[in-house]
Amino acid sequence: MKFLREVARRFYERDGDKIGELCFVFPNRRSGLFFQNYLGEMVEKPLFSPAIFTINDLILSLSKMREADSTESLFLLYSLYLEISGSQESFDEFVYWGEIILSDFNDTDKFLADPKRLFANIKDLKEIESDYSFLTEDQLSAVKSFWEGFLPEGDSESKQKFKLVWEVLYPLYLRFREELQSRSCGYQGMIYRDVAENPMLLDSLYQYRQIVFVGMNALNECEKSILRSLKNRGVADFYWDYCSQMVRDPQNRASQFLSYNLSNFPSLMEIDASHNQAPDIEVIGVASSVIQTKIVSQILSRCGGGMESAVILPDERLLMPLLHSIPESFTDVNVTMGYPLRGTPLLSLIESVANLKGESRGYYHKRALPILKHSYIKLISPIRAKAIHKKIVQENLIYASSDLFEGDELLERIFSRSEEIDSSSALCNKILDVLSIVSAHKEIDKIEREFIYHLHATVTRIKGILIPMSSQTFSRLLMQLIGGLTIPFKGEPLCGLQIMGVLETRSLDFDNIIYCSLNEGIFPPSSSSNSFIPYNLRRGFSLPVKEYDDAISSYLFYRSIYRAKRVYLIYDTRTEGLNIGEASRFILQLKYHYKLPLKESMVSFKVTSSERGEIVIEKSQKVMDSLMEKFVNDNTSALSASALNKYIDCPLSFYFANVEGVEEESEISEEVEANEFGSIFHDTMQKLFYPYLKQQVSSTAIENITKNVALIEKYVDEGFLKHKNIKQVTGYNLLVKRIIVRYVLQTLRYDSSIAPFYYLSSEMRVRSKVPVKWGYNVNLKGFIDRLDRTDKLRIVDYKTGQGELKLRSIDSLFEGNGDSSDKVAFQMMFYALMLESDNEFVRDEEINIAPYFIRTLVKQANREITVNREQIKSFKEGVVTLIEEIFDPSVPFAGSENEKVCKWCPYSSICFNGRR
Repeated sequence: MKFLREVARRFYERDGDKIGELCFVFPNRRSGLFFQNYLGEMVEKPLFSPAIFTINDLILSLSKMREADSTESLFLLYSLYLEISGSQESFDEFVYWGEIILSDFNDTDKFLADPKRLFANIKDLKEIESDYSFLTEDQLSAVKSFWEGFLPEGDSESKQKFKLVWEVLYPLYLRFREELQSRSCGYQGMIYRDVAENPMLLDSLYQYRQIVFVGMNALNECEKSILRSLKNRGVADFYWDYCSQMVRDPQNRASQFLSYNLSNFPSLMEIDASHNQAPDIEVIGVASSVIQTKIVSQILSRCGGGMESAVILPDERLLMPLLHSIPESFTDVNVTMGYPLRGTPLLSLIESVANLKGESRGYYHKRALPILKHSYIKLISPIRAKAIHKKIVQENLIYASSDLFEGDELLERIFSRSEEIDSSSALCNKILDVLSIVSAHKEIDKIEREFIYHLHATVTRIKGILIPMSSQTFSRLLMQLIGGLTIPFKGEPLCGLQIMGVLETRSLDFDNIIYCSLNEGIFPPSSSSNSFIPYNLRRGFSLPVKEYDDAISSYLFYRSIYRAKRVYLIYDTRTEGLNIGEASRFILQLKYHYKLPLKESMVSFKVTSSERGEIVIEKSQKVMDSLMEKFVNDNTSALSASALNKYIDCPLSFYFANVEGVEEESEISEEVEANEFGSIFHDTMQKLFYPYLKQQVSSTAIENITKNVALIEKYVDEGFLKHKNIKQVTGYNLLVKRIIVRYVLQTLRYDSSIAPFYYLSSEMRVRSKVPVKWGYNVNLKGFIDRLDRTDKLRIVDYKTGQGELKLRSIDSLFEGNGDSSDKVAFQMMFYALMLESDNEFVRDEEINIAPYFIRTLVKQANREITVNREQIKSFKEGVVTLIEEIFDPSVPFAGSENEKVCKWCPYSSICFNGRR
């Protein structure tokens, strides 16, 4: 028998249609709604419903004070703290401590502690003997143990800091309450204390014949006082869910509050909601948080997802993955819990906007690019954001001008010039405008709009109570204030699958209970909240401590599983990072203390060798159309040596890069990258030899170039401006410049040693077509660094990295073993193939391929290799076969089996092979 159903049955049997004269008080709203539902199932004719309250709503309704806004309270507390302490502390430094002080004041009032004695500045131990005689012996011992350890010895820096704050707490407590009272408002504990200490405020409850408290457990001192007053007036009744033998076990912390509650607040009627059948319990260990949600989906598919099933999430971060994992057949899902805003894409966008700072030079690329790549920006302004991102990266813009973002409502607002004023108010307006623009987009779903609504409301409140501060300070403050914001989900609790946090389980019973993240440190939580009040003082004044919180967690767990038929306890076995992979103590207690028969299993997801390479792209008509469009029909696109080398290494990588056009991640570097180093070197060499185009170059001419270091440096500087947008080369880049100059001189000296030669061309773009067996031609393209002639035609390619020239055989170039020397040889042979119809080459039976590995050019053994027409013909046959395989509809794009190839692949993050 479900607890709330039995309570409803007993009262309906006793009061019938007069039940509307009663007031029922529950620990939360959901339990009140379930109670009403059970009562509705029993009535046979229309009647007035009883009043339904949560205990929190009841107490707040009895006071004349309204509950103060938490953010407004924090600003007020800060201003009073400065006034009393004389501190010059900034608000963003105070925020963290301010929230702790508010929490401590709240506990002080809820547990009716004497603030004067609690926050007293004890000068010596004798004061404790005289001033704290009202405490029990155990409490007095706890207070003494703190001050005995604190008072003697010299004052350390940490003690001094503690004393400075501690001496302020009592006057701050008094002034804070006084100021709030003058505004007819108060924090929750303050309102609770007001009702508890003023029994006349309870008079309004006389409108009810009886006030019935149902399903409570851990009562604070204010609640005890209020319940005691109502009991003494003869208008209160109490019903506790302590049926479970495990909850009643004195050795179980779940029973900590039981004896006090039963003896002080007994029930007037006997209600039997006991359940004799122990549930079937399955314990499942999973090495992933997300895979837990997949397990939940499988369980729900077996046991159903109606109102008799509940998924309990001690870690609210699993809510979104869980919602995306629930079977589509579950049309009714009720979520009643909070979801933390931190970690959501929305907050990351707002944080990026808040940290964005415009300078006279523009917006720094490290701030601007993450915004352009943000999921919301790509959703709302995909084309414009991509174009701007591409421009910034390609032109290596260290600072992006505001002009770049004009013409797009969202981007223009984010990067608007008007916000360069250092103003927190202006930044608030910007954030509110951004939220409004995002919310108006048609593809923003209902849940995201809920996030936006709550964030907009919070920022609006903050704006209304701002104290003067810089935008930089405000951005830090904003993240602290909204970072802890939790968005409440409220659904229809009387239908469908129930998803809830642990506190929402109070008084509710389900046939199927599924706990996720049942790990030690998550449930029960590893520690209680931070406090300025030391542990022993909290214990001495009966304020909640870790043991108190553990008792609540124990009660919630053991009560929740008591009447279930099936219980699934899922925990994360990972031991990485902050995860310790340890099952909750509750699982161990069930197994070893209560010796229940648990079905235990470990779910693992391993990658085996047989599964490698399972990503295969079949050549559908769409894929074939794309191949034809890019490399046959479009004369501007063509296959290059690097593209064919990529296919040889990994067809799947070729598909991503050359068919789908998945771009490799490009970043801006304020220092010269390897490819830019090469580009500057190439440009410099081209400019130095440009005056000798189509001319004979002598050794003397090259020596004259070598002597003109100023000219070489000038060309290198021009390269920095072109490729890095750097006008003045300094710091690390100056060192790079000197290396480039040295490499240029080194190359010129080698050229001088082989002179004279005829300089034919530089940076030469070549194009060609090859026929394939299906009757069409495939476009090829190449880019030759330099073409000259000594005794033979030479194809020169500058290589600023390391490597060697090696041509084992033509066939070896198509084996795809990841050997870099094969790639170099393939590229050089490809250029030779492209020159097959060139007039300069027609008369030559042999040519030299000469990749210049600049670093080792002087020491290099094989600087060039002679290849003949027969070898080029054989290479061409290999290229045609390779291209025909690419265009063969029956051959799919599959991943490489070579781990060396996968190691540095830019697509490893989206390819199964990359996760070996």
